[in-house]
Amino acid sequence: MASRRARIRFVGIAATVAVVAVVIFLSLGGARRGGNPGAETGHDHDIDDVHDSEALTSTAHAGHEHGEEGRSPLDLTLEEIEAAQCEHNVATHECSPCRHEIGVVKLSSSTLKKSPAAGEGLLQTEIVAPRQVGATLDVSGEIGLNENSAVRISSRISGIIESVRVDVGERVRKGDVLFRIKSAELGKALADFERSRTLTELSRKVLEREKSLFEGKIGSEQDMIEAQMAYDQNKAELDAADQVLHVLGLTEDDLKTMREHENGAREGSLPVRAPISGVVIEKRAVAGEQIDAGEEVMLVADLGNVWVWADIYERDLSRLLEAEKEGPIPVQLLTAAFPERVFEGNIDYIGATMQEATRTVKVRAKVPNSGGPLRPGMFCRMQIKLGGAEEVLAVPKGAIMSDEGRDFVFRQWRGDYYVMRAVQKGREFFDAVEVLAGLSAGETVVTEGAFLLKSDVLREKMGAGCAD
Repeated sequence: MASRRARIRFVGIAATVAVVAVVIFLSLGGARRGGNPGAETGHDHDIDDVHDSEALTSTAHAGHEHGEEGRSPLDLTLEEIEAAQCEHNVATHECSPCRHEIGVVKLSSSTLKKSPAAGEGLLQTEIVAPRQVGATLDVSGEIGLNENSAVRISSRISGIIESVRVDVGERVRKGDVLFRIKSAELGKALADFERSRTLTELSRKVLEREKSLFEGKIGSEQDMIEAQMAYDQNKAELDAADQVLHVLGLTEDDLKTMREHENGAREGSLPVRAPISGVVIEKRAVAGEQIDAGEEVMLVADLGNVWVWADIYERDLSRLLEAEKEGPIPVQLLTAAFPERVFEGNIDYIGATMQEATRTVKVRAKVPNSGGPLRPGMFCRMQIKLGGAEEVLAVPKGAIMSDEGRDFVFRQWRGDYYVMRAVQKGREFFDAVEVLAGLSAGETVVTEGAFLLKSDVLREKMGAGCAD
């Protein structure tokens, strides 16, 4: 038992000595590395240096790719842009492959238009200056048919559609035959007309004979009066029958043609004509189909002008009514289909009642539509001009670009060099945008074709630039 206790004590002492030795060794090793770098661990130290160098190089390259300290070109001052040097050891703005990284472009005279109407060049510049603008009201609108220039065509008689002459989208002139209806009812009306015409002609001859006899003191006055009454009755019936045919849509030429045809009066074929010149908007007429009187089969509309409907909130109604007192209220329209085109018209109706659900009043503008670009059913943005002109600093809409939520323009810097400069937008008008900050009167900006410069400058985001 005693010998066993001695062995346990010896093992414990030996373990303690071993732990102390390891601690001393580690302490001495750390002291040697700290006091004499690279003396005994030079190889390990070289590896650390290589890793540190690679990290610095990577950081520097990342900084180059993202501009000075990773900032957007819009954040660089003109002094920083002037001082920037690219990896080609030249001023960055003078380096063709690198200038885009600091938001600079160089425009040659061949790329600029001499005037807005000139055909040469892709870009147009303009000197920033105050503009006269009036108080406006921007609303959303919907384009609709001018119902005063649209006709819904229905059959005036029951029958079967014999033929259809037009299709949807076709332009027709007033009086053109759209379709024909075969109808027994029309045949009866034609027969009544022919009977009345024949009786009227016979009674006219009888009347003339009786008048001649009375004047020759051969016939009695009573016979002449009875002949006159018979003629007048037949004439009235003829006029009524003629009126029925004209109400159905037949013309004198139609009746003449039918009489010339051997069995024309008994055929009962009614031509339905276009009451106005316009475009066939809808068509539900199919040859061989039964049709009832009053059934709508076509819609023909003149699209030379359209109506635009909009809702005006209650808070804006008083300004609109005040503007109406000064005369017609002009409006301008913008559509998604024609973003570069402005359509102009005038408000011709302000609703007399307010819609309770929306607390809005309907207004209607009449807008010329030469060539028919505006289509009923389109949505649009309508700007109502309320008068009260004021002067603001503004630029054409095409001058302002946006990227990642920031607005900017390409402003002339020096000579042929133009630089991206951030701006703060104010109110938007149809042909211009108010600039609250970032530009001053007298400066020159690119107004037409600025999107081409934006695509070129922002190509670095797609991996271009000095890395090419």
